Amino acid sequence: MAKKLKGKLVNSKGLKGALARLTTKEEIIKKTEKSMEIQKDKQALKEKSIKSGKRNKKKAQNQQIQQKGLQPFNIDDKLLLVGEGDFSFAVSIIKENFIKPENLIATSFDSKDEIIQKYPTVEQNLNFLIDEGVQLLHSIDATDLVSSLKLNTTAKNKKKAKARLFSDNRNLDYIMFNFPHTGKGIKDVDRNIIDHQKLVLNYFKSCRAVFNLVNNDMENDFAGYASSAVNENKGKILLTLFEGEPYTSWNIKILGRSEDYKVERSGKFSWQMFPDYHHRRTNSVRDTTKPASERDARIYVFEQFTKKDDKRKKTDDSDSDN
Repeated sequence: MAKKLKGKLVNSKGLKGALARLTTKEEIIKKTEKSMEIQKDKQALKEKSIKSGKRNKKKAQNQQIQQKGLQPFNIDDKLLLVGEGDFSFAVSIIKENFIKPENLIATSFDSKDEIIQKYPTVEQNLNFLIDEGVQLLHSIDATDLVSSLKLNTTAKNKKKAKARLFSDNRNLDYIMFNFPHTGKGIKDVDRNIIDHQKLVLNYFKSCRAVFNLVNNDMENDFAGYASSAVNENKGKILLTLFEGEPYTSWNIKILGRSEDYKVERSGKFSWQMFPDYHHRRTNSVRDTTKPASERDARIYVFEQFTKKDDKRKKTDDSDSDN
């Protein structure tokens, strides 16, 4: 009845009709605005849901990556592995197809006789690697690689000569040292830290010297050398450490920067990714006090930089340390 009455008033003439039409118009406007607000709220909720979904997806991907761990090199990269004990890490990366056998040189600090005495099962690993075609070298000092690899004799009296590591004469992409340790067992904490800082510092120096010789492409134009073009052929240094003390106090980032190397990236070292790898004590066959698989560890990738490049990157507000 009220609707009919209202309809008549709207259609009527005079003041009553005008007021009725105005009231109707205001009601229509209010309904329209309310409908628009509802649509706006729905759109906002939809956008929020999409953003939340993207964040959750990204978070899940990051968690998956962290859970999986960092695998820093590709299958076609050239890798020099130093400081191997029972050579189980080398076995693992070959079995997991992380790198081609012909692209890997695996070395130990001890002689072959010494590692056989320390690790009774090592011969099985050595035989596997030899059958696969991996280069194995012993008595190689990670802090004096040029001399122990005899690279200095390769380029003797040739200032611009390129030293040879691989049969195809390709450049070296990575040098990797897993869980460096002097094996001295120094009980004094401060002395122990200093001793290992010296080890890591000399490792950086040694790596840089190797890259300077092996990745020297000055003769490319007339000798036809192939190159891998990683970080402008400078090569990268890999270092794996346990998390926490005393390793944090080694200050490896500071040590790296002192030799013009900075952390390009770092990531979790996942023991599950290297199932055949058995971390051993430096001076015996026994496992470490706490099982390695229960200890958090991290892989650091160091790249060479110049002071000029570093200053430019800082100006651009892009810190590459992780």
